[in-house]
Amino acid sequence: MSNVHRAVVGGVALLGVAGTSVGLWATQSPEHAASSLVVDDDAQVLDLPALEAGVEGLRFHEPTDVAVFSTLGGEAARTDDLALNTAVLEHARSERTEWLSADGQTWADDLFIFAVDPEGRLVGTYFGENREVAQEEQLEIQDAAKDDFRASDWTDGTLAGLEAGAARIEQPFMRSAGGVVLAGLLSLLTAVGAGTWLGVGVHRARVSRDMRAEGDRRMASVVGEMDATELHARLIPEDSRYGGRVLRRYDEFTRGVRELTELGNEARAIPESSYNRKQSQTRLTAYRDKALELDHLDDVIADTATFLGRDRAWAQAWTRQEAPLREDLEQVGSVIETDVPDEARGLPQVAELREFASGALARLDQLRGQLEAQEVSPDDALDELRTTRDGLSERLDRLAGAVAEEVGKTPEERVAMKKAMREERSHRRTEATILAAAYPSWGWYPLGAFQTGLHSGTAAVEQSRSSSSGATSGYSGGGSFSGAGSSSRF
Repeated sequence: MSNVHRAVVGGVALLGVAGTSVGLWATQSPEHAASSLVVDDDAQVLDLPALEAGVEGLRFHEPTDVAVFSTLGGEAARTDDLALNTAVLEHARSERTEWLSADGQTWADDLFIFAVDPEGRLVGTYFGENREVAQEEQLEIQDAAKDDFRASDWTDGTLAGLEAGAARIEQPFMRSAGGVVLAGLLSLLTAVGAGTWLGVGVHRARVSRDMRAEGDRRMASVVGEMDATELHARLIPEDSRYGGRVLRRYDEFTRGVRELTELGNEARAIPESSYNRKQSQTRLTAYRDKALELDHLDDVIADTATFLGRDRAWAQAWTRQEAPLREDLEQVGSVIETDVPDEARGLPQVAELREFASGALARLDQLRGQLEAQEVSPDDALDELRTTRDGLSERLDRLAGAVAEEVGKTPEERVAMKKAMREERSHRRTEATILAAAYPSWGWYPLGAFQTGLHSGTAAVEQSRSSSSGATSGYSGGGSFSGAGSSSRF
């Protein structure tokens, strides 16, 4: 059972998840803050503080109680289009009776429920009778979240859906005398205009603040370590294969600090009132990205000097080099069991991947022993690390192709799955390692990208099998329940 606490402010009940601070934001203006927020994150995929902060900035046309529900529907939800609708109703009947009307036949007045099932790939929206929106607008609200959900960004996807709902629920022109006649003509303009602008603006301002804060923190680290970074660069052996390459990156570092200073001045010149503008977010993101790049690079320069020079802290530096690869290798078994579809787990490529991961982990342990005994040079150890990473990438590539062939039942489904996985594979990854700094154009296939690609690819196949792209309403076993709402797949 979810733990919820209640507080009363000015005679109004505030609801929140235990251990959190969720408030009510009152306003006398035509736009109303959410009257209350309840989050039941049964799937444990949401960042509650970020969600609360985002909801605090929402404005509804009429006072609205907001509820967010996440659940894991498992394998059954992947084939049952009514699974999420039913799960929300069952949750309300067992845990949230306040979500139901007095007779239990509809959702409570003033209520807007947003729900997601990450396993079933379903997103749903449900409304009190006095907050209901048309079926096509329900789908628009759900669609607003799907890009983020397909990228497994559950919090931002939920906020995007809530923002889209706030823009559409009880739109003023829908209640006017000519609203019924004008709705069909104006709904698109309203969605693209004020409603969408408001939703995007709230989200963009929050992202801009995050970019500025992280950029400031990273820049302070870079500037504070400049003298130490210069000293480390002087200690890097130039005759090392990796040392020479990282030294060339140090030249980029010194030029980058000057660029970062200019970007920082630009960032500080942007007033917070402009953070909701696309141009501001673009500039602040560039500032954050450059600060992050240099903060990683000065760490790598320090590790290069320490490891290649076999300084007394070389073992810790080596741990940082092998850690990303070791983590991927250790998680191979879990990913196979939880993410590879059942029908594909017997593929020979699965066995090949398991065997490679097991052998590579044993070899990493052996390599550390050889480094301690000085039986292998730092350069050769890094070479072997790169070779192992390439070997893992090759096997993940082969398995991705084999899974697409196995899961896809038609040429079109196989193409859809391969495309989704290939797109995830193509995203550039960075890490603060000597290998990545020495070979900045080198690409590898992280296990996380394979995992996300499987989810996206499977969703693409399921979407291609769906007979309709519209939202599905109705509740399995709901009896005479007729609450407004629907769900769709992402």
